[in-house]
Amino acid sequence: MREESLLPFESFRPRKPLHLPSLVHCNRLLGEHGLIQFTRGRLPDFQSGFCLDDNARALIVAVAFLRRGELDPVATRLGTTMLEFIDQASRNAPLYHNLMDVDGNFTDEYASPESVGRLIWALGITATCAVDESWRTEAWRILRRVAHATSALTSLHARAYAMLGLAAIADPDVASPVPPIVGHEVDEDVESWARESLYAMAAATRFEYLRNARSDWCWWENTLSYDNARIPEAMLRASAALREPAFSDVGLAAMRFLASITQPNGKFLPIGAPGWYRYGGRRPIYDQQPLEAAAMVDVFIAALRVCRDESYLRDAKISYEWFLGNNVAGTSLVDLDVGLCHDAITPSGLNANMGAESTLAYLQATLFLLNAAQLVPSRARRSTRRRAPSVITASIDAETLPATIIEG
Repeated sequence: MREESLLPFESFRPRKPLHLPSLVHCNRLLGEHGLIQFTRGRLPDFQSGFCLDDNARALIVAVAFLRRGELDPVATRLGTTMLEFIDQASRNAPLYHNLMDVDGNFTDEYASPESVGRLIWALGITATCAVDESWRTEAWRILRRVAHATSALTSLHARAYAMLGLAAIADPDVASPVPPIVGHEVDEDVESWARESLYAMAAATRFEYLRNARSDWCWWENTLSYDNARIPEAMLRASAALREPAFSDVGLAAMRFLASITQPNGKFLPIGAPGWYRYGGRRPIYDQQPLEAAAMVDVFIAALRVCRDESYLRDAKISYEWFLGNNVAGTSLVDLDVGLCHDAITPSGLNANMGAESTLAYLQATLFLLNAAQLVPSRARRSTRRRAPSVITASIDAETLPATIIEG
């Protein structure tokens, strides 16, 4: 019997219906240049400064919040500040920055590929889904500047993050977790780049899966590490945007494998960090991080869009309930009144800190789940931009792609 099956889970009943989350804690963390990265308890640790990773996540939250039709000054300020940070961080492209101190000075030489991938993810959703036209215009403008970056994103996670943004550009009606703005203006050059890049990256990711997956370990690598569900989610959203079933086949297989490990019996038990879960090794239980729950919510929502199977919405709700107390600690990680989230479940209980990454994971999962709940009665509206499968499909066979395109 697996160790995790012996862990005590208390009975759980959701306390309240899902509703628009509070941004009080976000406002508390919001500084002149973005969200402060870390906290000490509930209070921002200003010396931790700002980072591109969190500001990209926060931009998605701001777009999703305002798209719900609620005018909110915190969400408006949040999105505007995040776009300004992203513009500064990518101004000297191909040199990008991730880390900024509290005084507004970049402190790193260059950003990680993962943070650049998140930048593309946030800009893709903003360009097609932001209520504010000026945000959309700015997102298209920055996307033109960073278009070359996709060829350098060779790591698996960096590619996945970028694919989520590219899919939202290629066909937001079916591939974005935020409803697009009807009749939004499109930069046709950027859209063409997005579709071509999305197909190439998804084909490479599929090839890497076919090369490495085993019958008892249906994954790209020998290790389940962090933000795991974003990789199959990217494949599912690429499949939706490009109408390519081969991509969803891989995404669904990997999602089901991950769910068999982390959510087999109506409870979500994410892979612990640090240490991760290596093939043939011992699966770590702690620390459990909010990033994993948010990603699991989103991959089930993506599967709902592709398969139109309502059971995936139920699965997404189970993953989301991890935030609310349906977890091994039997304790809610969130304060619903102010919209904060603790950083982790540790062996001794909840991490006392409530930083930007964790809070944004909770907020994003809430907003995306609210959108997904509307898909079931409407049976997922058809795309107004529906096309035949990508014209690139005929010229690329994912199973024969050279291995060199995924090395890095």
